[in-house]
Amino acid sequence: MTSTFHGLEVGKRSLYTQQTALTTTGNNISNANTPGYSRQRVDMQATSSITYPYQTGSSSSQLGTGVSVESIDRVRSEYLDSQYRERNGQLGSESTKLETLQQIEALTDEPGDNGISASLDRFFSAWEDLASNPDSLAARAVLVERSEELLSQGQTLNDGLTSLSKSLNEQMKAVNDQINVLSTQIDSLNKEIASTPEANELKDRRDLLMDEMSGLTNAENIGKLEGLQQSVKEVESFQKDLNEMFNQLINGSVTTDVNGTSKQFNGLNDLMTSGFSLVKDANGAMKQGEAMFDTTGTGTTFLESLSMNQEVKANPATIAASSNNNAVSNGAIATAISDLKSETFSFNVADSNVNADASVSDFYGMLISKIGAKTQASERSVESHQAVLKSIDQNRMSVSGVSLDEEMSNLIQFQHAYNAAARYVSTTDELLDVIINRMGV
Repeated sequence: MTSTFHGLEVGKRSLYTQQTALTTTGNNISNANTPGYSRQRVDMQATSSITYPYQTGSSSSQLGTGVSVESIDRVRSEYLDSQYRERNGQLGSESTKLETLQQIEALTDEPGDNGISASLDRFFSAWEDLASNPDSLAARAVLVERSEELLSQGQTLNDGLTSLSKSLNEQMKAVNDQINVLSTQIDSLNKEIASTPEANELKDRRDLLMDEMSGLTNAENIGKLEGLQQSVKEVESFQKDLNEMFNQLINGSVTTDVNGTSKQFNGLNDLMTSGFSLVKDANGAMKQGEAMFDTTGTGTTFLESLSMNQEVKANPATIAASSNNNAVSNGAIATAISDLKSETFSFNVADSNVNADASVSDFYGMLISKIGAKTQASERSVESHQAVLKSIDQNRMSVSGVSLDEEMSNLIQFQHAYNAAARYVSTTDELLDVIINRMGV
């Protein structure tokens, strides 16, 4: 036989369960706009039945004992979480590389009148003017200005790349520190969750931190940290190529014609010192020219060690234009140097085992084109990752996010269930009142 008060117990359990469901629904509604919150769902389970013998004798059946709360679970998709974090890491990496490439483009200021390409054109044009007027001091003065401009452009870009590289390394340190902080917080939450497995709020906080961590780094080391590492390599590679370009122009091996004879020189400086200037010695003979650039300075890069020859800067007459110490009007050296614009140099390309044979202008144009192409590819990649990440996040939110319409529907459903349970308890109480108070003698 069941207890006389069995019905009250069934009703009580229903009241408690529906009240829990109502409270959970209210909690979902309250956290509808809480970042990282996962909607919760009450897992209701029928309680164990009891044997109920029929009054007729031998046979019996099972009588239900009501409902109970098995658990309060977060509604979450591990698959979508994994997809989101993987894509978020890729976006973090690519966004960082794109930002760096855009900064390099801004530093080069190409195309435009203020970039190195335009400075190279003006530099070689000044040599062409000197070749046409080899005895002109005015042409030499302009050449000095164009040489200073080219050097200044190169050093400014080189300094900007050095600063950018330093900034990226500082960002890497900051990101590593942030990763360590997040790792510590996640580890602490893991320990709390291990001791309190049902703590849904702690799990939400952990997932939010893991989402944040995925943008910085993940199991494949993809994220902002990897993007910064690749960015440093990109900057250093471009900087090496830039310095190689100036090094080849000034010191590189080149074969050019002087007075119709093919001769080999070690770049611009060697050509200049092989010719003769407007300055004469005590015997009235023309002195050999001075090198345009001083390469004896110190620095971590070639451009840092490079400077204008102060003698040339002070006296442009020391510039060599002639290949003949008895002919002021001879402009063979100036012509040969102006021809370097189209002369082929062998450039040692950074991060490559193969040299590039090209003119100075073409080599620099290649560097700018590479950066431009990489920037465009990176922009498309970022847009793609953003679109996919948005789609994944929308799918994830459709699973774990709070829908106010759905929660309002649940609120009505659980309210009616609670009211029905309360009515059932009242009815059972009335039945018991008849048995207890009205069947006595």
